[in-house]
Amino acid sequence: MPTGASQPFYLQDQPTPPSQLELDNSYFLVKLHDAQAFFQANFLKNADLVIFSSSVTSSFQPNSSTQSLHKISTIQRNTPCRLGLSTNLTDWLPAKSGDSLRINIKYTVLQGRPIQKFVNHMQQADLVAKLSLRPDWAVAVKVTDIVGKLLSFLAQEGKQQDLFPLVMDFNVADLRAGYYLVYGSHSDELWPPPQFLKIDANERLIDNSFKSSLSRLSYAVIRVLGIKRLRQEEFRDEPWWQLLQTVKENILNTDPTDERERRELLDEWSFSLQQVSGLAYKRREFLLSEIQQILAVAQTEVEQKLRPQVTAESFDAEDELPDELQDILGVETEQDLHNLVRDYQDALEVSQQLLKQYEL
Repeated sequence: MPTGASQPFYLQDQPTPPSQLELDNSYFLVKLHDAQAFFQANFLKNADLVIFSSSVTSSFQPNSSTQSLHKISTIQRNTPCRLGLSTNLTDWLPAKSGDSLRINIKYTVLQGRPIQKFVNHMQQADLVAKLSLRPDWAVAVKVTDIVGKLLSFLAQEGKQQDLFPLVMDFNVADLRAGYYLVYGSHSDELWPPPQFLKIDANERLIDNSFKSSLSRLSYAVIRVLGIKRLRQEEFRDEPWWQLLQTVKENILNTDPTDERERRELLDEWSFSLQQVSGLAYKRREFLLSEIQQILAVAQTEVEQKLRPQVTAESFDAEDELPDELQDILGVETEQDLHNLVRDYQDALEVSQQLLKQYEL
């Protein structure tokens, strides 16, 4: 009968995910779906509290990790201690080949009644929940600092013992939408075989084995969600997005009176588009394919504004785009450009529906 922790594994029996991940053409988000800690009656007789916390390290932010404090609970021996709260562990990240992610779920046991009053105040103020929510990276850094100091304080005030960590290492190229499980035990327990575990239609973890009991294990269930494209709100603080919108709106609000003014506006737009693409393509947090689609939408709007002024030129769906536009947008013809815009609009609509379904 094993002790320690298992490797994370994908639950084969689960509802079909609403959206599959497409490498280099979709985003994923990781949620802590469910977690449990179990302690036998003879385990650490003087232990009083257990802390659920997590840390996430990724190649997207290789020099930093984010920490979250999920729950502080009184230990009840021989009774599973449940987290009972679904929490985002990451923001939306691009599903890019070559990237990686490590999630570490920690169970820390504290001994020492002097900190109980402090913990009660934390629970009354709902501070633990506030330290589990990270809407963006800037907030995540601040929350991580607070959580680190708080965990350090708790460790100093009471005797601390870290149980085995539940660690999940993922190569993004192998990541799948759906539910993963990692479990373990600090004492000899019979672990249920993975084929007997399932996520039912109500998103609950079910153990169908007969000789083992999931209720006597500590475990963590994570859920990987996928979408095709981000909300446009995600880009509004980006310098490249702001430059793109400023130049585009300036052109759309200008009415050229002759061919010379139209050419000047086209030159201004071409120069600005190169500057924008140079800034945007350095941002690893976004998909190259999505950036190209955003630029294609802007290019189409500018074209539609300036095209009525054309007299000597004619536009055809099979006309080739200028070389610099082909390099920036990754398409060759006017028809390719319009297809790119259409695909983006379709992907945005699907993603909005998925976000509503995910309740995000």
